[in-house]
Amino acid sequence: MPQEKREQERFTLNLHARISYRHTEDKSPVIETVAANIAAGGAFLKTAHPFPMAAKISVEFFLSVDDLKKLRFILSLESLKQVTGRNIWVRASGIVIRREADGIGIIFDTDYQLTPIHPSQVANS
Repeated sequence: MPQEKREQERFTLNLHARISYRHTEDKSPVIETVAANIAAGGAFLKTAHPFPMAAKISVEFFLSVDDLKKLRFILSLESLKQVTGRNIWVRASGIVIRREADGIGIIFDTDYQLTPIHPSQVANS
């Protein structure tokens, strides 16, 4: 049986996600997708879009504060206490390191941004 190479705990949350990347000077497509699983170092994103290997991408994950607490690697406990609201967008960037028929594997860099979502915005997200 193959041994698991990942050092970080991986969570299967099926998070709503948006992927964007600039592949030409004037185009930056946004692809709506699902993050099938996520860990501190990266994620697997379901998509049929043919992202090139080593593409630098931006990803936005929509999640509840409860899910964010499960993913405690993103924020310290002290920072989590300051998050208000029930839902949040997490913006991150990363690099495509694996391509499969049903999606891409990415590794994150250390550039995270959190944007609280107000209840009136949830219907639009």
